[in-house]
Amino acid sequence: MVAKRDATAGANGREDAKHKSVLRQIDELNRMSMDQLRKRWGDLFGTDPGHFGRSYLIRRLAYRIQELVYGGLSREARQTLAAIADGANGRAHKAPGKRQTKNLKPGTRLLRVWRGERYEVIVQEDGFLYDGKKYRSLSGVARAITGTQTSGNRFFGLATTPRKDRKSA
Repeated sequence: MVAKRDATAGANGREDAKHKSVLRQIDELNRMSMDQLRKRWGDLFGTDPGHFGRSYLIRRLAYRIQELVYGGLSREARQTLAAIADGANGRAHKAPGKRQTKNLKPGTRLLRVWRGERYEVIVQEDGFLYDGKKYRSLSGVARAITGTQTSGNRFFGLATTPRKDRKSA
Protein backbone atom coordinates (compact mmCIF):
# COMPACT_ATOMS: atom_id res chain seq x y z
CA MET A 1 0.00 0.00 0.00
CA VAL A 2 2.86 2.37 0.83
CA ALA A 3 4.58 1.68 -2.49
CA LYS A 4 1.36 2.48 -4.35
CA ARG A 5 1.01 5.81 -2.53
CA ASP A 6 4.63 6.71 -3.33
CA ALA A 7 4.13 5.85 -7.00
CA THR A 8 0.99 7.99 -7.11
CA ALA A 9 2.78 10.88 -5.42
CA GLY A 10 5.57 10.60 -7.97
CA ALA A 11 3.10 10.62 -10.85
CA ASN A 12 1.25 13.61 -9.37
CA GLY A 13 4.54 15.42 -8.90
CA ARG A 14 5.48 14.85 -12.54
CA GLU A 15 2.06 15.99 -13.71
CA ASP A 16 2.29 19.09 -11.52
CA ALA A 17 5.76 19.91 -12.87
CA LYS A 18 4.53 19.37 -16.44
CA HIS A 19 1.58 21.69 -15.79
CA LYS A 20 3.81 24.39 -14.28
CA SER A 21 6.16 24.13 -17.25
CA VAL A 22 3.28 24.69 -19.67
CA LEU A 23 1.98 27.65 -17.68
CA ARG A 24 5.47 29.17 -17.53
CA GLN A 25 5.96 28.81 -21.28
CA ILE A 26 2.58 30.37 -22.03
CA ASP A 27 3.27 33.22 -19.63
CA GLU A 28 6.58 33.86 -21.38
CA LEU A 29 4.75 34.28 -24.70
CA ASN A 30 3.04 37.41 -23.37
CA ARG A 31 6.41 39.04 -22.70
CA MET A 32 7.98 38.18 -26.06
CA SER A 33 8.53 40.65 -28.87
CA MET A 34 7.08 39.94 -32.33
CA ASP A 35 10.49 38.77 -33.53
CA GLN A 36 10.74 36.37 -30.60
CA LEU A 37 7.20 35.10 -31.24
CA ARG A 38 8.04 34.49 -34.91
CA LYS A 39 11.19 32.60 -33.88
CA ARG A 40 9.20 30.50 -31.39
CA TRP A 41 6.65 29.77 -34.13
CA GLY A 42 9.42 28.49 -36.37
CA ASP A 43 10.74 26.32 -33.52
CA LEU A 44 7.32 24.79 -32.76
CA PHE A 45 5.79 24.56 -36.24
CA GLY A 46 8.81 24.46 -38.52
CA THR A 47 7.26 27.09 -40.80
CA ASP A 48 7.15 30.85 -41.20
CA PRO A 49 4.23 32.37 -39.27
CA GLY A 50 3.22 34.67 -42.12
CA HIS A 51 1.64 38.03 -41.37
CA PHE A 52 -0.53 37.17 -38.41
CA GLY A 53 -1.00 39.59 -35.53
CA ARG A 54 0.50 39.29 -32.08
CA SER A 55 -2.64 37.99 -30.32
CA TYR A 56 -3.16 35.26 -32.92
CA LEU A 57 0.46 34.14 -32.65
CA ILE A 58 0.24 33.99 -28.86
CA ARG A 59 -3.03 32.00 -28.90
CA ARG A 60 -1.79 29.55 -31.52
CA LEU A 61 1.59 29.10 -29.85
CA ALA A 62 -0.10 28.52 -26.48
CA TYR A 63 -2.26 25.83 -28.05
CA ARG A 64 0.77 24.22 -29.70
CA ILE A 65 2.71 24.15 -26.42
CA GLN A 66 -0.20 22.40 -24.70
CA GLU A 67 -0.64 20.07 -27.65
CA LEU A 68 2.98 18.96 -27.48
CA VAL A 69 2.91 18.40 -23.73
CA TYR A 70 -0.56 16.94 -23.20
CA GLY A 71 -1.16 15.44 -26.65
CA GLY A 72 -3.29 16.64 -29.53
CA LEU A 73 -6.54 15.38 -30.93
CA SER A 74 -7.13 11.66 -31.00
CA ARG A 75 -6.76 9.81 -34.29
CA GLU A 76 -10.54 9.32 -34.38
CA ALA A 77 -11.18 13.04 -33.86
CA ARG A 78 -8.71 13.93 -36.64
CA GLN A 79 -10.40 11.45 -38.99
CA THR A 80 -13.84 12.85 -38.16
CA LEU A 81 -12.67 16.41 -38.83
CA ALA A 82 -11.08 15.35 -42.11
CA ALA A 83 -14.32 13.65 -43.18
CA ILE A 84 -16.35 16.73 -42.30
CA ALA A 85 -13.94 18.96 -44.20
CA ASP A 86 -14.21 16.67 -47.23
CA GLY A 87 -18.00 16.64 -46.98
CA ALA A 88 -18.05 12.83 -46.77
CA ASN A 89 -19.64 12.86 -43.33
CA GLY A 90 -22.67 14.85 -44.42
CA ARG A 91 -22.39 17.21 -41.49
CA ALA A 92 -20.05 19.67 -43.15
CA HIS A 93 -22.67 21.38 -45.29
CA LYS A 94 -26.38 21.59 -44.66
CA ALA A 95 -28.46 20.46 -47.58
CA PRO A 96 -30.20 23.40 -49.24
CA GLY A 97 -33.83 23.62 -48.29
CA LYS A 98 -33.39 21.29 -45.34
CA ARG A 99 -35.67 22.31 -42.48
CA GLN A 100 -33.54 22.80 -39.37
CA THR A 101 -36.41 22.86 -36.87
CA LYS A 102 -36.52 19.09 -36.40
CA ASN A 103 -39.40 18.76 -33.97
CA LEU A 104 -42.00 20.39 -36.25
CA LYS A 105 -44.05 18.03 -38.39
CA PRO A 106 -44.96 18.97 -41.96
CA GLY A 107 -48.39 20.57 -42.03
CA THR A 108 -47.95 22.32 -38.69
CA ARG A 109 -49.24 25.90 -38.74
CA LEU A 110 -47.30 28.51 -36.85
CA LEU A 111 -49.24 31.63 -35.91
CA ARG A 112 -47.87 34.92 -34.72
CA VAL A 113 -49.48 38.28 -34.14
CA TRP A 114 -46.92 41.02 -34.64
CA ARG A 115 -47.66 44.75 -34.65
CA GLY A 116 -51.37 44.05 -34.88
CA GLU A 117 -51.09 41.74 -37.91
CA ARG A 118 -51.66 37.97 -37.86
CA TYR A 119 -49.01 35.88 -39.65
CA GLU A 120 -49.34 32.21 -40.53
CA VAL A 121 -46.55 29.88 -41.63
CA ILE A 122 -47.03 26.28 -42.75
CA VAL A 123 -44.24 23.81 -42.02
CA GLN A 124 -43.34 21.72 -45.07
CA GLU A 125 -41.01 18.76 -45.51
CA ASP A 126 -38.30 20.88 -47.09
CA GLY A 127 -38.92 24.35 -45.65
CA PHE A 128 -41.65 26.79 -44.69
CA LEU A 129 -44.52 28.35 -46.68
CA TYR A 130 -45.44 31.92 -45.91
CA ASP A 131 -47.57 34.25 -48.03
CA GLY A 132 -47.37 31.87 -51.00
CA LYS A 133 -43.57 31.82 -50.97
CA LYS A 134 -41.30 28.97 -49.84
CA TYR A 135 -38.48 29.70 -47.34
CA ARG A 136 -35.58 27.45 -46.41
CA SER A 137 -35.55 28.54 -42.77
CA LEU A 138 -37.89 29.93 -40.17
CA SER A 139 -35.44 32.78 -39.69
CA GLY A 140 -35.95 33.66 -43.36
CA VAL A 141 -39.69 33.94 -42.71
CA ALA A 142 -39.10 36.08 -39.62
CA ARG A 143 -36.80 38.34 -41.64
CA ALA A 144 -39.48 38.71 -44.34
CA ILE A 145 -42.04 39.72 -41.72
CA THR A 146 -39.92 42.01 -39.54
CA GLY A 147 -37.40 43.30 -42.05
CA THR A 148 -34.60 42.55 -39.60
CA GLN A 149 -32.27 39.64 -38.90
CA THR A 150 -33.91 37.67 -36.10
CA SER A 151 -34.17 34.12 -34.85
CA GLY A 152 -37.17 32.40 -36.41
CA ASN A 153 -37.53 30.05 -33.44
CA ARG A 154 -37.54 32.99 -31.05
CA PHE A 155 -39.90 35.07 -33.21
CA PHE A 156 -42.47 32.26 -33.39
CA GLY A 157 -42.08 31.34 -29.70
CA LEU A 158 -40.27 28.05 -30.28
CA ALA A 159 -37.02 28.95 -28.49
CA THR A 160 -36.53 26.90 -25.34
CA THR A 161 -34.45 29.47 -23.44
CA PRO A 162 -34.87 33.22 -23.24
CA ARG A 163 -32.14 35.51 -24.55
CA LYS A 164 -29.53 36.28 -21.92
CA ASP A 165 -29.10 39.90 -22.95
CA ARG A 166 -32.71 40.80 -22.16
CA LYS A 167 -33.77 41.62 -18.63
CA SER A 168 -36.91 39.96 -17.37
CA ALA A 169 -39.65 42.41 -16.42
